Amino acid sequence: MTVGNFDGVHLGHQELLRLCLDEARHEGWVPAILTFDPHPASVVSAKGAPPRIQTRASMERQLREHGVQEIATLRFDEAIARLSPAEFVDRVLVAALKVEAVIVGDDFRFGAHRSGDAGLLRELGRRRFRVIEAPPVIVGAERVSSSRVRAALAAGDLEAAASLLGRRYEVESVVVHGDHRGRELGYPTANLALDGISALPSGIYAADAFIGGEGPARRAAVSFGVRPTFDGQDFRLEAYIIDFDGDLYGRVLRLVFLARLRDEERFPSVEALREQIGRDVAAARDLASPP
Repeated sequence: MTVGNFDGVHLGHQELLRLCLDEARHEGWVPAILTFDPHPASVVSAKGAPPRIQTRASMERQLREHGVQEIATLRFDEAIARLSPAEFVDRVLVAALKVEAVIVGDDFRFGAHRSGDAGLLRELGRRRFRVIEAPPVIVGAERVSSSRVRAALAAGDLEAAASLLGRRYEVESVVVHGDHRGRELGYPTANLALDGISALPSGIYAADAFIGGEGPARRAAVSFGVRPTFDGQDFRLEAYIIDFDGDLYGRVLRLVFLARLRDEERFPSVEALREQIGRDVAAARDLASPP
């Protein structure tokens, strides 16, 4: 088992998963993940949790694509936050999960006040489970981390984010009802449940859309923002799937982001917005797929 938040499933996470899978194959064990919901920082930090990089559905899909067979989610609350490192090991890893081996990064911390590290985990696990410590993954002379991915996304730098993730940035979620303004404008959009994600800056993007989460890829023009022309307040993620006509409500849609086309802006009239959407759709349609 490997333990962490795994938000982004970036290259550092993937190294943990590779070691976990290798160990499981060698020993005939089940490769598993222990993750937390909500993010521990939402309970223990005055600043709260950082912006979510991806939806839960995206994270679980990518974990399973890397060979994870079991995903255990621990509800993180104040009682869990108060557990000492020894109590966490005894109650969670040993009694509840019955781990045989735990794979962690060299920056791993656990227990109340993050007081436990990989060395203490090895000491507490002696004669009960093995501890395997993964080296950091370095890209651009720095450790790959969820913080670096968030910073790249916040800057709208999809290429930098892709270099840390090992793939294009994507969002997967369920299509929900919106206010149907896209249909009135002649560009009906699929509104995705955000599930707490807010890593991207507002703007217009080109993406490949996968209905049901699978192929074939369909090009889409995507808006993430508050719809200032209509005095919107809440953030929405809306995708116009080019040359598609169908009912997507309640279905899963996966968006793989290819490029940021422009900033979100307020237009003087609905007609001016409609004309700009036409240009955005043309730009998304004509965009060459990145390697």
